[in-house]
Order: sequence, then C-alpha cells, then structure tokens
Amino acid sequence: PRHTRPTFHYSPNCFLHENWQWHDVAAAITHRGLHHIFVGCEDALGGWHHAVSEDLVHFRELPGAPRRILETYKSMESFKTPCSGFITLDDKGVPCAGFRQCDSVRSVQGLPGNASNQPWNAPMELRCAHDDYLTEWGDPEFIFNVTYYRSTPYDPTRPWIDTDGKWYMLVGIDACNATTRKLPCEEGAGVMLYVSDQGLRGPKANWRQVGIAYQTPDTVLPTGRNRQEMVTIDYLGGLRGDPFEGQTRVFFDNVGGNGGWVDCCSGTTSYTVVRQESPGAVLAVNKSSNFNGVSMVDWGSFPIKARAGLFGLEALGPTVDRVYSMARTLGSEEQNHVLGTGRKVMFAWLKENPNAILSLGRDLSLDENLTLLQAFVPELQALRLPGTHAVLSPDSLVARVGMHAEIYAEFTNLVQAQTKGLRMLGINVLQCDENEFTRVGVHFDHGLAFINGLRQMRDFPVGGPLVFGGRGELRKMDRITMHVYIDGGMIEMIVNNRTALSFPVVPSSSQCGIVSLAGLRSAAGTHVKARVDVWVLKGSWETISPI
Repeated sequence: PRHTRPTFHYSPNCFLHENWQWHDVAAAITHRGLHHIFVGCEDALGGWHHAVSEDLVHFRELPGAPRRILETYKSMESFKTPCSGFITLDDKGVPCAGFRQCDSVRSVQGLPGNASNQPWNAPMELRCAHDDYLTEWGDPEFIFNVTYYRSTPYDPTRPWIDTDGKWYMLVGIDACNATTRKLPCEEGAGVMLYVSDQGLRGPKANWRQVGIAYQTPDTVLPTGRNRQEMVTIDYLGGLRGDPFEGQTRVFFDNVGGNGGWVDCCSGTTSYTVVRQESPGAVLAVNKSSNFNGVSMVDWGSFPIKARAGLFGLEALGPTVDRVYSMARTLGSEEQNHVLGTGRKVMFAWLKENPNAILSLGRDLSLDENLTLLQAFVPELQALRLPGTHAVLSPDSLVARVGMHAEIYAEFTNLVQAQTKGLRMLGINVLQCDENEFTRVGVHFDHGLAFINGLRQMRDFPVGGPLVFGGRGELRKMDRITMHVYIDGGMIEMIVNNRTALSFPVVPSSSQCGIVSLAGLRSAAGTHVKARVDVWVLKGSWETISPI
C-alpha cells in the first residue's frame, strides 16, 4: 500500500523494477567528503546503481557505475552484470571497483585441468575511476583468475594492506573444492585468501592464492548448517572500543543455513569475531565471545517459537525470509578497513515486500567482551521536525506521532521489576486503535528483544537474544534502551546497542500513527522507571498531539 512506503529510507527506482533482482550493497566508499553506495540493479540497469550522500542520511542518484560489458579476456565470453565487490584506493590513491562479472558462457582459456571447459570461470577484475565523483570508469583490468568446481558469486572483501606491506583479499567459496565437489557441502562455507606483494594493480601486481583462511558449516543457531558458499562478505579491524587495541577482526557473511533457505543468497548478515596471528594466517575464531564467536548483525529474519521455557537462541526458529542482508561499510577517508581505526558505518539491503530499500546507517564498534555494538548514525537527528518532541512516561502513556517517527526509550529499575514478576515491556507503534498495532519491546521469559506485527499482516513475531549468558545474566540487567525508527511500514530497532531487528509490517491506514507504552500498568510494571522520547521525522506531515 502507498501509505506504507518509506520516506527517509533511500529507495531508487531500480529497486521498484517489476522483475525481482538482487539488491546487494555491492560496494561502498567514503571519498573526498562524499559517501558513495553502489547497489545491484541487474534487470533495470545491467549493473550497479550509484547513490551518494554528504551526511549519511540524504542520498541522491549519480550517473556512472560499473555495468555489464562484453568481455573477451583470454577468449572468454561474458556479458553478465557485475557481482558484489568492493571499492578501494590503489597504491596511488585512485578509486578502483573490484568484482567479477557474475557469469560467462565461455570460460577463460588456458586454466589448469578441465577448468577452461567450465563456462562460469570469469576472472576478478578492477575498473578504476577517472574522476573524484566516481562517475567515469575505465576499462577492465583483470588481476587474477578464479576457477571452481561450480558457478558461485565468488564475492570478494575489500582488499587491504596488512602489517607486512602486502595486499590481501578474501573471496567467498564453499569448502568442497578439494573434497566431494558437490552440494550440499558438508564441510561448509569458506573463504579463500589471496595476496599480492607488488601492489593492487599494474604490471607488477602478482595476485596468487594463499589457501583457505576460514571454513565452517556452523551458524548462530545450534541446529543450523551452512552447506553453501559465503556471499557478500566483508572484513573489518580497528573497530572503536576494541580492548585489544584494534587487533580484533570481524568477518561478515550473508549466511545461509540458519534452518531456513539453503541457496547461496538466502541469508542475512552474520558476524564472526576472529584474530589473525600474522599477515596471511588463518582466521582463528574467538569462541569465548558472543555465541561461540558468532552472532547476527540483525535478527529480523528469526521467528519466535511461542513455547514456555525456551530462552535466547532456543526460542528462535529457522529464518523464513531475509530482511537485513548483503551489507557493506564506509564512513572514513581511511580506506584500509582492517588496520585503519576510522569510523565504520554499515548499510544493508532491507527487504520491504515486495521491493527493497537501503537500511539506515549504523556506527559499528566493539565492547570489552568483543560483542559488536551498533548505533544509528547521529546524523539522522537532522530528520527531527522542530517542535514535535514529546516525552512518554508511566504518567503519560500515549501520543500521536504519525507513520514516520523516531523513538528513544530508557527503562530502568528492571532488577526489582523482574523479581516482582515482570515478563514483558514494550511500545505499541503504528497503532490505529486498541486492536491494531505493532509492538516492539523485550520479553524477559524468553530473553528476547522482539517486533510483533501479528496485528498488521505479519505471520509471526521476530526476535533476537538480549544476552549471551542465560537467565542469570538477564536478571542482573537493570537498564534497557530501545532506539526505534518507523518509516511507513518499515521498523528498525536497536536494543542496548547490541540486539538489532528490522521488520516490515502493513498498517491498514495512513491514520495508524499512535505510540503507546505497554506492560507498565501491571503490578510488576509499576516498578519500572521509564522515559520515552518521540519525534516526528521529515517526510511526515503530522505533528505530535497528546491523547
């Protein structure tokens, strides 16, 4: 419905194309004061769409982006759209996009064995920009061949220069090339490490395989198994807050296999906390962090099992859709995202049925336990309409904010409230009347943050764990914060800067704009101290009025 369309989430026309297509955040870079995001628009454009922002909030389209061309390098024949890739600066500071054209009808010739008879072996290439606005792109420069037993996206991370001065790059694969060479791959997903000690590009660049740097069939769910390749991967270090002074590294993967779909691109963005003991070494997982080293950036694809006694991960079912996926980072002029300590802001593709939008930007950091922390970029505060701020509390539970709003809630004295039997607290948003609303909040019995859109045309509520350590850890939690953005039918929420959920709902009317507090009128809820700040955001023509 038209009234559910977002107004401050970026959604270019190619996202609305009548045929389904992939909308990966294919590449992202901050360059000379501008934030550039390239997203896949295969059917509409035959390649990447180019969006630019000065403030990480307001995006506009720029012409010029890598698109499919007929490539005949070493007798191959490829006219497929560029797959997901990266943009970085070469050794001379020139912005270069890297990727593979997603497929070919004739492989590069001269490969070992019978690989040249496999039509999908298109090489990794660079196309470098001729201008600082990244609108004019040069001819392909092929940097290394990629051959595998089957056709996969072979998505690369952004390359980086490590402490030994060499360039490195990870490429997503599955782990069965040297074993069964078939699907499902019981060895799991993996990444291949490549190195060049003579620069990113040019006649001296000598990219070559180092070996598999990381492989696993495991996912965040104990029952999950990823038997496909890794896709739309990223690799970051130097995150703010790292107790190991930037040595911790975080690997991101659009993981499938969480009990739901199992094809290459079915998953949502996960993260794994790792260390590399030296340049070129394998990625060693820090299993003492998160859930054996693994967690999700966003939990909006995980339905809640409504059964008593289930807690945390046990209370979540297999993923049934993908909402927050195919993510990339930018934010700093410092282009080495592994050694550099500059700002790192993540954007992802949000599936907003039946189309797609770009997520809001999230600043990334680490806490002392190596949990990934997320915070909506403060630049979003520019969307607040003057004169619309209101405060909800136990004495003032309801306000009308419209369908485009920001909510920041703080709940305290929760240790006492839990001992008195507090089971749930939350906020009703997009409320039309007492019978129709979506509830966002926390459920103490299940240990989950949640978005429940059952009353607005969703088949299930979704949730994400509040803690890693079980019920005892939750009982000690005395304060919870919730930061929520509502944009038409899309909701993005971050709880305690660590548990994020994104989820689309379908309010029945443009008049569904009430916000109200829930769970505070029970006997246990009266012990909760609450303050909830709300603002109407630009794009909404309504103003807050008390009820």
